[in-house]
Amino acid sequence: MQSAGGIKKVAAKLWPALDATSAASKLRSALSPEHSQKLCPDELLLIQRLARDAGDTSILEFQARELGCKVEVLSPEQAKKLAKRARRLALLEELKRLEEE
Repeated sequence: MQSAGGIKKVAAKLWPALDATSAASKLRSALSPEHSQKLCPDELLLIQRLARDAGDTSILEFQARELGCKVEVLSPEQAKKLAKRARRLALLEELKRLEEE
């Protein structure tokens, strides 16, 4: 949480409509094992992105270890290139589907 900016900064980004104190309290509760309120997948992903933007990939590395996977951190250029390729392949698949109709 620290690498993502700390509880208050992260909470403000998760729930901008709440005041800072309420948002921070909500985040602390969601992180506590004693509380039933938990973060949704989109909220977890935002925290991971904030941490990654700060150079911390420990959440992803933990998840990979738990799932028996290996993580390869890409440079921004590599990530952009892979995303562009994935979009191109998706467009080609869509074109192929349209031609078959």
